Amino acid sequence: MQQEMTFAQALNEAKQVIVQQAARIKGDADKLKVQQELLVNQGATISESDRRIKEQTGDLERQAQEIRDLNARLHEAISGREQAETVINRQGEKITTLEHSVAELEQRTALQAEQIADLRREQESLQERLPSQEDDEALAAMAALLNKKVTAPLTSKSGPTMRIASEHAQAA
Repeated sequence: MQQEMTFAQALNEAKQVIVQQAARIKGDADKLKVQQELLVNQGATISESDRRIKEQTGDLERQAQEIRDLNARLHEAISGREQAETVINRQGEKITTLEHSVAELEQRTALQAEQIADLRREQESLQERLPSQEDDEALAAMAALLNKKVTAPLTSKSGPTMRIASEHAQAA
């Protein structure tokens, strides 16, 4: 059997239900505040993360551009190095050719120096054989004596006379 409730009991019971629901509502409100603060904090964190992502994206783009620029400079440097190596190789070949030419010229110079020394020795030998200044003077004096006409007295024409062979050939 059901007991009938008194008005005071019903009021107490309703009051307890209201207090329980008020406590539950207050707990739910506190939870909502905490969740609201969490959402605000997460929103701020998301905004900060978005800002950092944008900054990092900009940084990555700058770094990518730097890498492209460095890559281009690297290719230029490699190309320049290859060109320099080509020039160095050509110059090395020229130097080698010039060194061979110098060696040949040195051999020729040595040979010519030997020939010049031989010619000088021959010249000295020939100069030793040439008459000296005294010999030239003595020869000149003898030639002068021979060129003087001797006038001898002609005494008789009785003997045979000498003829020069060329005169004899003309007479015949």
